Amino acid sequence: MPITQARARPASLVRRTSQAWERITITDRGRPAAVLINPRELADLEDALALALAQYRARKSSGEATGVCHDEVRARLGLQRG
Repeated sequence: MPITQARARPASLVRRTSQAWERITITDRGRPAAVLINPRELADLEDALALALAQYRARKSSGEATGVCHDEVRARLGLQRG
């Protein structure tokens, strides 16, 4: 949804994410700029990511991990969040 449309109806968008768990991508000049999601869904995603990272680190410390975690890839490529 273009940012101009989102600006015209923020309350409606908040209700859609809150009640229907709908993800809404807001674009700026055709490129994704932000995503509105239900806060419970965000918490679930963060919990799943934390668990996966903890499991990866445990496998890595025991010598079982063969891959590279996402944070390490970003660091190696010089990519920063933000």
